[in-house]
Amino acid sequence: MSIAAVMVLLAVHSCTESRIGSSLTATRTEVVRDSSFKITGYTVENTALPARTLTQLLGVVHADNYGTLSADFVSKMMPAWPLDTVSIVSEDMIDSCAFVFRIPVGGYTGDSVVPMRTSVYRLTKPLPSSINSSFDPSGYYDSSAPLGSVSYTATAIFSDSLASALDNLQDTDPYREFSVKVDRSLAVDIYREFKRNPEIFRDPATFESYFPGIYVTTSFGSGRVVNIYDTEFETYYRYDYEDEDTAYTINSVHSFMASTEEVLSNNNLNLEVSEAVKSMVANGDAIIQTPSAYEVRLTLPVQEILDRFSDDTEAQTVFNSVSLEIPAEELVSDRGIAPPEYLLLIPTSKKDEFLSKTNVPDNETSFYAQYDGQKDCYTFSEMRDYFIRLFQEQDGVAKEEDCEFTLTPIDVLFDEDNSSTGSYNYTALMYYMYYGYYPGYNSSSSSSTPIEVKPAMERPSIVKLDLDNAILKLYYSRLFEE
Repeated sequence: MSIAAVMVLLAVHSCTESRIGSSLTATRTEVVRDSSFKITGYTVENTALPARTLTQLLGVVHADNYGTLSADFVSKMMPAWPLDTVSIVSEDMIDSCAFVFRIPVGGYTGDSVVPMRTSVYRLTKPLPSSINSSFDPSGYYDSSAPLGSVSYTATAIFSDSLASALDNLQDTDPYREFSVKVDRSLAVDIYREFKRNPEIFRDPATFESYFPGIYVTTSFGSGRVVNIYDTEFETYYRYDYEDEDTAYTINSVHSFMASTEEVLSNNNLNLEVSEAVKSMVANGDAIIQTPSAYEVRLTLPVQEILDRFSDDTEAQTVFNSVSLEIPAEELVSDRGIAPPEYLLLIPTSKKDEFLSKTNVPDNETSFYAQYDGQKDCYTFSEMRDYFIRLFQEQDGVAKEEDCEFTLTPIDVLFDEDNSSTGSYNYTALMYYMYYGYYPGYNSSSSSSTPIEVKPAMERPSIVKLDLDNAILKLYYSRLFEE
């Protein structure tokens, strides 16, 4: 048993409650650190992710020590209300239209040069309410009637991004885009429908009866998956302007509809895990892989921690903290696939409900950690309140479900007021030059506030956790009056 006791002379101020923190004055405090606890765990499949996503994945990529990921998506569309009938006074002014897909700078995994072809289809009927990452869009679109297609390379999209960033390290436009042009008749039809029946545009549920949504897929090529941040249907129009001295033509653009947080969007994922990774799982390794692959179940010695604290009756004791540090091993990949940026630690019985709703970790029944690339680990440092709750609500007696946890990968959305500005930095740019993306881009600083978490879809990722060397630390204070 590795228990370290540190003698500290101080005056103890207010805590919370007897045995887990009461208010008293002491002249001597002994801080006890116990890291003798062991955790166990195993890998489980995590293949049916709910249709809640911060991003849309598109493409096909193969990587060593990972597998082959095919990703496309379906999405309902949020209509603009109202459509611009002030500038667009006639449908004849509509010049062209396109679906525009915006991608964070470096937002791809795989080969930047390989040409790939994207096709967009109009859904032929509304999407079902029960939908997840295993959804098969067959029967929901006409494969013989694409709205439009385009071939593109990541190099073409991002080549100007790096040059721009090097010229101006405070570039405030962290996104680039590619578009799929479609026949202008689609924009004309939507314009006519608004003129004829504007009320259906007020609500996406009624708009769905007219335009059920889109299906976006890779119709040719493989070697890259892109991370789409924003999807819009943009209409380009022009009109003639005259004043007393001048006559000229104005070209403008208006978004008729978009894929937004308020409407259903679902990534359809097919991940064929590599034989190397399957062998690791079969051998008992703890593997977390995204998207839609593996997560890890843990058994934490919750009752042992409660008992260890309660059994120390030689002095008044104050429960200080519990933290969990899990070492991680990056698996070598020819596509630079990195570990998941964030992991959620949550009682297994609460995971599905938590991820199906808009929630944030509360550090009482749910916790999250960001991957530390310098230490190669995930650290959950604020677990004290979980044990305090068990003392207060269950008299320090843990049920079986209180000890069973799941580690699952998540994407985290932060308060924009506290998050980073999205500015470039030299280190990120060097990573981008070598690997085609830079991890943690536009992610939070240490002081940022998470406002929502969702199942990890942002990019392919994989990591092997070293549970044998995970460190679970209990700190508590023994108080002596003198």
